[in-house]
Amino acid sequence: MRVPIANCDVTHYSWEKGFNTHEIDGFFHTQPDSFEHCWYSPKNIGRGMIRRIIIRDGFELWVTDFLFRRDTCFSFQDCPSFLLFGFFLSGHYEAVVGKPERALEFCGEQQYLLYMKKLDGVGEVKAGTQLRSVSIAIRPEMFFSYFEDDIGHLPSVFQRVFEEQDDNIFRKIRGITPSMHIALRQIVDCPYRGVARKLFLESRSLELMAYRLKQLSVSETTHQKREHVMHPGDRDRTEFAKNLLLSNLEAPPHLDELAAVTGMSHPKLNRCFRQMFGKTVFQYLKDERLRQARTMIEHQGLTVTETAYSVGYSSLSHFAKAYKHHFGVSPGADYRRKKGC
Repeated sequence: MRVPIANCDVTHYSWEKGFNTHEIDGFFHTQPDSFEHCWYSPKNIGRGMIRRIIIRDGFELWVTDFLFRRDTCFSFQDCPSFLLFGFFLSGHYEAVVGKPERALEFCGEQQYLLYMKKLDGVGEVKAGTQLRSVSIAIRPEMFFSYFEDDIGHLPSVFQRVFEEQDDNIFRKIRGITPSMHIALRQIVDCPYRGVARKLFLESRSLELMAYRLKQLSVSETTHQKREHVMHPGDRDRTEFAKNLLLSNLEAPPHLDELAAVTGMSHPKLNRCFRQMFGKTVFQYLKDERLRQARTMIEHQGLTVTETAYSVGYSSLSHFAKAYKHHFGVSPGADYRRKKGC
């Protein structure tokens, strides 16, 4: 994939100078704290902001929340080498980065790990896309300083970075766990200022990295125990089952119906879902219902009751409990925050 920058506005980011754009009204920059920079989008491009929070020298936090009115491209220049722990919450973003070039794509809710010695590149966001993400950028030497003599116990992907055997790493996984959602929400809604803010954001960033490390460790152990290549036919049938669920969230087929229409047994269908999406059919359905529910509340203006019924919940109390467990905040609180109450 190569990002077609010729037909869209290009916003440039230099590590030393920040953002600028070819438009007359460029990104508006503010600095609410000595360690934090905020760039607000010019109205002719969209609405929203990007925050860069320098927790320590070599340890940064980036928070993005934009809605673009037209296709927009970003180019990145003079970027130092970072380990990036990324949490992509919504939107669709494509990029080409590094030397040699590597294509990246994020769509929907995903998390990723990225490391390249040369991160310069260009990315594109489509018009009408609500791009929301949180990224932890940490220099490798600082990351490894947390472990000292325990580096040998880290997942192999980090050991390769430490031993300078690999400088082109990209790992992506679908879904963000409930615990991660709570930490991400606390980062986005952090109420503190000054030193307290920096300490709080550092603790939440370390918490997110710990969750990701645990996932990678479990994944490597599971891979060592069993991993077989899925038959293309099974992959197609599993993808068909996923699409069937997504198109009928309000009244999805039962597991036995889903298994019958795909020609697979219940256990095999669940096993294929775990291999492709990291969760069972039921878990996948529940997470997608809640993800779409949050989109409806935050971006479509639906009430909590309308949202619950739209995604297939017949019990408002059950919906509210599941929503709060998954996101760390009640649907009512999200609705009031969106309405500015």
